[in-house]
Amino acid sequence: MCGLAGIVADREVAPAVLERSAAAMLHRGPDSGATLLRGRAAFAFRRLRIIDLRPEGDQPMSNERGDVWIVFNGEIYDFARLRRLLEPRHKFRSLTDTETLIHGYEEWGFEGLLRRIDGMFAFAIWDERIGELMLARDRFGKKPLYYAVSSPREIAFASTVNALLELLPARPQVDPVALDRYLTYQAVPAPQTIFAGIHALPPAHFIRFFQGDLPPRPRRYWQLSYAHKQRRPEPELLAEADSLLRQAVARRLIADVPLGAFLSGGVDSSIVVAIMSQMTGQPVETVTIGFDDPRFDERRFARLVAQRWHANTHEYVLPPDEIQNLPLIIWHYGQPMADVSILPTFAVARAAREHVTVVLNGDGGDEAFGGYSRPMVARAAQLCRAWLPSGTRDSARRLIGLLGKRGQMLSTALATEARDAFVYERGFRDCRTRLYDASALLRLARVDPDQHYYDAWVHADGPTDADRVLAAELTTYLPDQLLTKMDVSTMAHSVEARSPLLDRRLIEFTATIPIEQLMQGWSTKYVLKRLAERYVPHEVIYRRKQGFVMPVSSWMRSDLAPLTRSLLESLSGRGRGLFRRDWVMTMLDDHLGRRADWGQQLWTLVVLEIWFQLFVDRSLDPHTKLEHMDGAVRAAA
Repeated sequence: MCGLAGIVADREVAPAVLERSAAAMLHRGPDSGATLLRGRAAFAFRRLRIIDLRPEGDQPMSNERGDVWIVFNGEIYDFARLRRLLEPRHKFRSLTDTETLIHGYEEWGFEGLLRRIDGMFAFAIWDERIGELMLARDRFGKKPLYYAVSSPREIAFASTVNALLELLPARPQVDPVALDRYLTYQAVPAPQTIFAGIHALPPAHFIRFFQGDLPPRPRRYWQLSYAHKQRRPEPELLAEADSLLRQAVARRLIADVPLGAFLSGGVDSSIVVAIMSQMTGQPVETVTIGFDDPRFDERRFARLVAQRWHANTHEYVLPPDEIQNLPLIIWHYGQPMADVSILPTFAVARAAREHVTVVLNGDGGDEAFGGYSRPMVARAAQLCRAWLPSGTRDSARRLIGLLGKRGQMLSTALATEARDAFVYERGFRDCRTRLYDASALLRLARVDPDQHYYDAWVHADGPTDADRVLAAELTTYLPDQLLTKMDVSTMAHSVEARSPLLDRRLIEFTATIPIEQLMQGWSTKYVLKRLAERYVPHEVIYRRKQGFVMPVSSWMRSDLAPLTRSLLESLSGRGRGLFRRDWVMTMLDDHLGRRADWGQQLWTLVVLEIWFQLFVDRSLDPHTKLEHMDGAVRAAA
C-alpha cells in the first residue's frame, strides 16, 4: 500500500516540487520513498512494504530495458498466477505484484492487463517508447486516484488531493457545482472534486494521455450487471456463497507483515474474522472500538465472536476528545467529508496500527447482500404500486405511514417515482434556496442537485427497482463515502485495509441472485445471515443494525455549541460569498432551542468551514486541536 504522484509536462519540474508532493503522502508509505525524473515525466512515491519487504520491491519500478515505468498503489490478489504465465518471457527481479503489472502490460497491452487483474489498485504506467501515460483505478474504487490536465501537454496525478496540489502550477479555485454536491450528499462524488480542474478517476475506469491530443476522457473497462438472474435452491445458493467468500478471504491473507481484522460486532466483519480463524489455524488479531454511550456501543457482540474463535481482541473506547482531531482528519481527506463516522474510523485505524499493518474488514457486505433499507423499501414500494389500484394509493399510503418507521419510509417512497425515491436526502437538498445567497443561487440556477443520483439510476440495470438501487449504490455511496473513509482513515496511520466482501467474483455472483431470495420480507441480508449461522453466534446475526452512528445533534447543543457558532459566523460572513447569514444563524438557534433538529446540516457546514480554513484561507494548521481554534476562526471571519 503506497502513495503515488507524477507529472508529464514540457516544463522542468524541480526536484523540490516532487519532494513536497511525496512528503504530503508520507503517511501512506513510511517505509521508503523516491522521486524520479525521466525526461518529460517525473514521479514521486512513498511505499508501505507489504509483500517482499526488500528494496528490490521499491518504486518507481521499470521493466528490464528501463523504458516502461510504473507507480502502483494496492494489491493484485492473483498476481502469482499471472506471474507464472509471464515468467517464460520476462525476467523478474522482485517478488512483488508491481512487477507483474509491468510485464503484464508488455505482454497483453493496457486494456488487456486491466481485464486480467483482480485486486484493489490505482496505478500509472509511463511508456517512454510511445510517450503515453496510462492511469487506472480498481473496479469498486478501493484505491483513490486524482488527476488534473493543465494544458494539452501537461497532466499531473496523485493518490491524494494534497499531493496533487503540490504539482500544479497554481492552486485551483473551488468548484461551485462540486460544493453544491457536497452540501447535498455530504461528500463530493467522483469524477468531481471540490477543486475546479481536479478530477477523481471513477472506479473501473482508465485514461490514456498523449501530449498534444484532446483532453483524456475516462473510459470504463468493467461493468457489473444485475440483469442476469439465476434462481437456485437455498442449499446450493449458500454453498456457492460460502465457497466464494472463503476464496475471497484466502486471497487477502497474503502478506509479509502482521495481519488482523476490524471486528465491529456486526455480521459482515464477524463472518470475515471467523473464516480467517479457520484458515490461519491461529487466533486472529482483532481491533474493536466502542463508545461510552450504550446506544452506540457494540462491543459485547464483538466479544461473542472473539470468544467463539479465540481471537486476540484489542478493545478501545472512542476518546471523548477525538473530535479535537477534526482539522487533521479533514486535512487527510483533502476535500470536505461530512460523514460523522470519520471520527471513530480514524480512531480505530490508529488503534490497529499498534498491532498490525494489514486489516481485513466487512466493507461491501451491505452492498453485495442488500443490507440497507433503501433496496428493501424500493422492493416493497414496487409491489404496492403493482397491487394497489391507482384510486386507492393515496389513502393506502397514509395508512401505511402510521405503521412505524418502516411504514413511514414506504409511504414516502410511494409518494413519488422510484428514481426520485432513490435520491440521497441527508444534506441541504430540500432547503438550498434558503441557504444560498442571491449570487450563489444565480451561479447554480441550472444545476440540479439530484443529477448525480439520477445518472447512477439511469445506468443501473436489473429487473426490479431494488436491483437498480443495489447497482446504483455500488457506484455512488460506496466509493464516494464508505471506501474513501476507509482508505483515508487507514492510510493516515500506515495501515492497509482489505475487503473480502468486495471480491469481484463474489459481487458478480450476488448480482445474479433474484431479489426475492436476497431479501425476504423486511429481512435485509437474508442470504448472508443464513450463511453466517455457520460461523457467528445467533445473537450477533439477528439483532438490530446499528452502524457507526454518532450523537452529532447533541454535540451541537452542548460542548460544541460555542465553537459551532463561531465557525458558522465565519462561514456565512461576507468573505465566503456563499450563504445567507440570517438563515444559517436561524438554523443554529432553532437547533439549540430544540425547535428543530439541524444536527446533520450544521455538522456539514462546520466541516466545510474547517476545510476552507485549511485549504482556501490556509490560516489553520491541520495539527491544531479543535478546542484551540478560536484564534483561527477569528482570523478567518
